[in-house]
Amino acid sequence: MYLNYDGQRYEIQRAIIDDAGSGDNELVAAVTNKQIVVIHYSMIASAAVNARFESGAGGDALTGQMNLTTNSGISDRFEKGLFETNAGESLNLELSGAVSVDGYLSYILV
Repeated sequence: MYLNYDGQRYEIQRAIIDDAGSGDNELVAAVTNKQIVVIHYSMIASAAVNARFESGAGGDALTGQMNLTTNSGISDRFEKGLFETNAGESLNLELSGAVSVDGYLSYILV
């Protein structure tokens, strides 16, 4: 599948969210000179935890803290891009505790 973004065609890629470590959890590895633009994500937590997306480990916050409760989830989608990493940085999910958070996301490399 492809997405037209800023007048160009990009391949939509997907990643699994399957993390349970407190702190930074890498979802998508950094690609030299590329930004990771998230267009859709969905995730659910097995217990109460705060989660946020970041550009790079311990880097810039891309979202605010999302307070997930036991067996609660969140999903968002926007084809123009929800948020993007800094060029050359990984996409991380920061968790406030060692809680299982699972789901998926769709992104393009720009």
